[in-house]
Order: sequence, then structure tokens, then C-alpha cells
Amino acid sequence: MQKNAALVRTLCKPFCVYYKPGINEELLCRGAFVAERLMRAGRRLSVEDKPGRDPDRAMVELVIHRVCGACDFREHDCDFAQDRQARPCGGYIFLTELLASGVITIEDIDEG
Repeated sequence: MQKNAALVRTLCKPFCVYYKPGINEELLCRGAFVAERLMRAGRRLSVEDKPGRDPDRAMVELVIHRVCGACDFREHDCDFAQDRQARPCGGYIFLTELLASGVITIEDIDEG
């Protein structure tokens, strides 16, 4: 699925250290896939609207389980999901901030 301009502007450019403009534009991490699905459903996703709080450890592990566990990059390309030492992708960061801010719920991640 090609990344849409809103997704790139909202998630990839500001949150993802792995995003490279013009390279592998058809690839989406699971977090970006979830965010795009929510955007297509008419959800306005912005972490600027509400002050965020740091996610607690339980939320971090829940996102890793629900998002990273279903991500196409997990098995071969994602060191973060395996050992939590590498930097997470932008999709993980974005969804975690949305959850911590109350913009979305864990059920929003699970739908679809």
C-alpha cells in the first residue's frame, strides 16, 4: 500500500528515524498501517491536540504485543521489538503517544 501524503506528514517525517523519502514508499510498518486505517475512517490523529504523558510500562508492552507482534518488519528488520535496545519506528512512537494522550484506545489499534 502506498503511503498517503497525510500519513507521511503526520507520522513518518516527524516520528520515524527510519523513514527515507522516495525509498520503499510502498512499505508500511504496522503502526503506520493502523494509523492509515484510522485516518481513512475519518479519525483526526494528532498528538498536538492533547498534552501527552509518558506511557507506562504496561502500555509499552501492550503496544509491542499488539502492533509490533503483527508487523511485517518484526522478524527480520526490527531490533526494537526483539530487545528494546534499538530505536522504535515512527508508527510505534506515534501510536504510543496517541494512546498516552487519550486520542485513541487500544481497541482502536485492534479493530480491522
